[in-house]
Amino acid sequence: MKKQIALNVFFYLGIILSIIGLKWAMRTENHLALALFIATGIFFIYLKIKLIRDLRKSIKDKTM
Repeated sequence: MKKQIALNVFFYLGIILSIIGLKWAMRTENHLALALFIATGIFFIYLKIKLIRDLRKSIKDKTM
């Protein structure tokens, strides 16, 4: 459970940093960095959704 909480915090930080990076890349019109931050943001969102699904499944298995 501690590992999942740590991963959750890490994914939130990744998403927040990607959003900050997106704003910076849009302001400076750096298209390569913009694409990189979009890709990393999508990756962190994907991992977060996967973590939530696994967590729900493990909680459901423990209660039954």
